[in-house]
Amino acid sequence: MRRYEMVLVAAPTVPEESLDQQISNIEQMIADGGGVVHKVDRWGRRKLAFTVRRFNEGNYTLVLYDADPAVEKEVLRRVKLTDAFIRFLSVRADHEQPPTAEEKAALEEARREHLRRAAERAAMADAAEDEQDVESEPEDEEDEESDDDDDRQADEDDSDDESGPDDAEEDKE
Repeated sequence: MRRYEMVLVAAPTVPEESLDQQISNIEQMIADGGGVVHKVDRWGRRKLAFTVRRFNEGNYTLVLYDADPAVEKEVLRRVKLTDAFIRFLSVRADHEQPPTAEEKAALEEARREHLRRAAERAAMADAAEDEQDVESEPEDEEDEESDDDDDRQADEDDSDDESGPDDAEEDKE
């Protein structure tokens, strides 16, 4: 059996008693086919996003049920033939079923394996990073000393070039 979720939109002109009878017929059809209705949720009257069969509003109902595909086809066929419903949508909702014990065990094992691999990759990355730090430390100190020498030389060159306008006049005389 598969789990299905069906939303029905009934015309606003359909009386509540008639709508309740239509929903009961759908529930009975599912039960007769060996299915199980888990939830019937009446959302009430709501505004439609666009006009459907000259209606701007509709009565929404959600039905969540388990059934065989043949039963679901028959339910859809009968809903199509009913004039009470102006729109409907039925989708498989297998994702709504809780996982079985085997599926839970498989998911837990996969999660443990994933975490183990991630820990291994992190350990390998830390080890590689430590090796790089050990190899590159002496080179970094030499680079810093040469940078300081370059800065001092640049400062001395700048002081020679800084001759103001007064110095230019003295040179001319």
